[in-house]
Amino acid sequence: MGKKSKKTQAAEAANQAANNQIEEGDQTMEVANEVIPSTIVESSEVEVFGPTQEVLTEVAPVETTVVQAVEQAAPKPPKPSKRPYIPVIEEHLESGDLDKKGLLALIMEQFPTINKNGASTFLTDALNPKYSHWKDRVVIKKPDGKMIFADRIETPAEEAPHAEAQPEQPSE
Repeated sequence: MGKKSKKTQAAEAANQAANNQIEEGDQTMEVANEVIPSTIVESSEVEVFGPTQEVLTEVAPVETTVVQAVEQAAPKPPKPSKRPYIPVIEEHLESGDLDKKGLLALIMEQFPTINKNGASTFLTDALNPKYSHWKDRVVIKKPDGKMIFADRIETPAEEAPHAEAQPEQPSE
């Protein structure tokens, strides 16, 4: 054999090292498979598969004290509402006696921990049926600015028959 270049010698050395690692890996895997059988653990059953593929079943005792403790635990108390002012606002929308500023002042007086911007947004959203809390009822603003449920408004036709009787004057 003649002289080999350094590149060729390095490549042969790398190939030989890789082959040795593959052979050693195969041997360790064989040893690992013979010594430690694979296991599958599901809930309370343990199944061990040996080299002959025989199934051994062992049943582990189930601890019932933990389950009983969970069943006896008291149910969680209901979460406090993020908008505890809804019933108060609903009463005032029924009567139609306050505008948005008045309703906001009432909320901040009775519920000082509530975020003012959140309450203001809630009142603005109440006027938009898409975002309103009351999906089945429409909230409107009267001409004087007070907010009221639309179904609580008295019809103006009963109050204003005199206005329709007067003809319009032509402008010159």
